[in-house]
Amino acid sequence: MGDESDPFECRLVFSELLSKLNATQQAIQKAANYAMRHKNLSEDLYSCIIEVLEQASYNARLNIIYVMDAIFSASQKARYTSYIEQARPDLPRIIHAVVAGGPKGVLNIPNTQKILNNWKRKGYFDEKELEEAGKPLLEHDSSSIPTKTNAEAFSNKDILRRMEEDRERHKRLREEIWIRPPEESKDAEFEEFWNSTDPLDPESDYEVMMVQNMSRLPHYSWNMMLSQRSRLS
Repeated sequence: MGDESDPFECRLVFSELLSKLNATQQAIQKAANYAMRHKNLSEDLYSCIIEVLEQASYNARLNIIYVMDAIFSASQKARYTSYIEQARPDLPRIIHAVVAGGPKGVLNIPNTQKILNNWKRKGYFDEKELEEAGKPLLEHDSSSIPTKTNAEAFSNKDILRRMEEDRERHKRLREEIWIRPPEESKDAEFEEFWNSTDPLDPESDYEVMMVQNMSRLPHYSWNMMLSQRSRLS
C-alpha cells in the first residue's frame, strides 16, 4: 500500500498490530514502522493509538507508549512533526491512561517516568508540558506500589511475564540513550550532564576527591595537602 492507501484498511491493520503487541523490540518497531510508512494517514493512525491505548490491559498500555516513543524517534529523524504535534495536547490523557487505575496502573509508573525522561532529553515536547503530563506520577509514592495485601491482582504468570517484558522494554531505552537529536549543538550532551551534576560542596567534596586521588596515586603527597586543608578549616 502506498500513499493512496485506504484509510479504513490501514486503521484495521494498525489496530490489529497494536492489539497483538508485545514488549519485544521487533513488535514495537514493526508497529512504529507501519505508522511512519503510512504517515500520510497520521491523523487516522494516531486516533487508533489513543483508542487502543484506552481499551487495552495495563501491561499492553505500557507497550503502546513504547510504540509512541519509537514513532517520535523515527519522526524526529525524518523531520516529520505530525505525530508529535497531535500527541502534544493529549500528553496528560496519555500518561493518565497508562498509570491510573489501581495496582496494575501503579506498576507502570517507573517505566512511564523513563519514557518521559527520554522525551525530555530528546526535546520532543517542552519541559513544562512534560511536567504537567507527569503529575499523575507524582501523586503516587513508593507506598502505592502493590504489596501482599493486594497481591491477588497478580498471578505468578502475570509477574513472570511482566518481568520478562520489562527486560525487553529496557533494551530499547538503553539503546535510545546513545542516539542524539540531529539538530542539537555539539556541546548539548556536555551541557546536559553539566546541568544534571550537583554543585560542588567545598566542605566535603574536596576531601572525597583527595581520598580518591590517594587511592590512584598513592606516592603523591596527598596526605600533606589533606592535613593543610584540615588546618585551614
